[in-house]
Amino acid sequence: MPSTRTLPWAKVIFGIAVVALVLASVLARSGMRCPAAAGCPSQRAALPSAHPFVADPATGALLVDLEDDASLEDREAVARELASAIAPFAWGQGLGEMLSDDAELFRVRAPESEVSDVLARLGRNELVEGVEVERTWSLPETELGFIPSNQAPPAATDGERRFTPDDPYYRFQWHLDQIGMPEAWTRARGAGVVVAVIDTGVAYRDGDRFLRAPDLARTRFVEGWDFVDDDAQPDDEHGHGTHVAGTIAQSTHNALGVAGVAPEAAIMPLRVLDRNGAGGWGAIAASIRWAADHGANVINMSLGGGMRSRTVERAIEYAHEKGVVVVAAAGNASRSTVEYPARHDHVIAVGAVRFDRTLSFYSSYGRGLDVVAPGGDTRVDQNGDGMPDGVLQNTLVGRDPRRFDYVAYQGTSMAAPHVAGVAALIVGAGVTDPDAVERVLTSTATDLGDRTRYAAGLVQANAALARASQETGAARGALAALLGLGVLVGLRRRGKLGVGIAGATMLAVVLAGGLGALPWHLVPGLGGLESLLAGGGPGTAAHLGGRWTALLAMSALVPLAAVALMLHFRKMQPLLVGLCLGTAAFLLVEALAPTTAIALLPGWLAGPWLVLNAGVALWLGRQVARQSR
Repeated sequence: MPSTRTLPWAKVIFGIAVVALVLASVLARSGMRCPAAAGCPSQRAALPSAHPFVADPATGALLVDLEDDASLEDREAVARELASAIAPFAWGQGLGEMLSDDAELFRVRAPESEVSDVLARLGRNELVEGVEVERTWSLPETELGFIPSNQAPPAATDGERRFTPDDPYYRFQWHLDQIGMPEAWTRARGAGVVVAVIDTGVAYRDGDRFLRAPDLARTRFVEGWDFVDDDAQPDDEHGHGTHVAGTIAQSTHNALGVAGVAPEAAIMPLRVLDRNGAGGWGAIAASIRWAADHGANVINMSLGGGMRSRTVERAIEYAHEKGVVVVAAAGNASRSTVEYPARHDHVIAVGAVRFDRTLSFYSSYGRGLDVVAPGGDTRVDQNGDGMPDGVLQNTLVGRDPRRFDYVAYQGTSMAAPHVAGVAALIVGAGVTDPDAVERVLTSTATDLGDRTRYAAGLVQANAALARASQETGAARGALAALLGLGVLVGLRRRGKLGVGIAGATMLAVVLAGGLGALPWHLVPGLGGLESLLAGGGPGTAAHLGGRWTALLAMSALVPLAAVALMLHFRKMQPLLVGLCLGTAAFLLVEALAPTTAIALLPGWLAGPWLVLNAGVALWLGRQVARQSR
């Protein structure tokens, strides 16, 4: 009889391990989340569609959202359907006002008696993604107090592991100390990151009847848009948006006023709320899409209401798919119901705490909350500094766009930009995947005990940055060392190795990001190296480049091209082996613990893509080491 061959157990175990790795990477890259009790983002899938107590005011219009790739003929077909639904009223306005060309979003002011017909007819049209009655969201109520000009204290001095800015009113910014900013500033300050402030606008320029806020003089701004007046000057006529922008990126260490969380980040001002602090869902949805399409890395929305908008929800989903972190205020309803848009999926919902880390009396909480941050309580002075415990920033006085002061606000509106600023620091450290940013924020927050009221806890900037750089760098470096030693020692035992083990392995560790595990922030002036080195070769290239650059960096193409070009240069072969093994280690860790958004790949495909390319890079490194005898 012919002999039978049994598959070696080693191969069976290896095959099972590969399948398990691919499945794990699919789950990790598809946004699967663990329970909130484990410190992960909270789930919102089963939440009801509307707040049981609040009815946001209607604007008197409908929002019609077509498929993004709708053609001119599609628009005309939907316009005919709309006219038919409004008949017998004469209708010659097509699809009404276009709010976003790219999003194919329109505002229609149909006769009130025909609204139900329009909703029914267009709701059945396959060319229409959604149609709904437009409502307004607004600013949560805030209280404020002014800082007298004669209260300026002397600048504080720096400690060994802290950076204390010389802004004279920093003394009153207890809220920045509460989230660990003096330590975090030694690591990163948000350089290269763009934060969109979707609000009442920002006092960002001198011109016409407007002035730039004095303490935003050194803050960097990028192009924004006014969705209220439909022009390119999103000037603030209220003061709320300027205050929020200051918390995120106030000019810092300029011997003036106060400090901001991510002072080297750029602000993208997007005005969606009018002088009274109210704005329609259509403008908010259009601004989210605009931010995602114009390079924003983080979006802050310190606004909201009690009712769900599918139009806004689709815009948030779009931004999330493009790798944008979305942060929103949980609301000032003082009850266990998080408001919208914070309540939507893919939004980091932020509640507010006081100086003593207890929940502020106005803050919304409950299911859907993700973290808390300083929101203040202007009724008290718990820290005894002689000023009410609000969140202090430079903004308009009396809604006068030419008059400014340092004003203490309270609210979840003030808590949210603290988190948006920390998110900007994390993105600047190389963690660009929105779900990964949220995981870093929630897993490093200080647990305050009551998950219903505080969710994952109080955001901590320094701990978040340490997780974003040192821990990811350590994981990548350790795996690179294991792969290098495993492959190269195995080849040496078989007499097929021609490169030095130590040199090639060390290069693999460096290229994977292992040097990021070292505490560079403890050396004055070298804090920025921590995130740069933790990103390694692939991560740094993906972070600095565009979407195609990110896709190519997160593949075996770079080591493959390097091998093709330099294989015959013997002195380059240890570098090539290190490049291949370092890339393999980086991609394997990235598959299981995502940090970088790959916008061109759906979540379910990104994991297998990374595992496959890691395998190619590993095989390639082994082949180069064999051929270099």
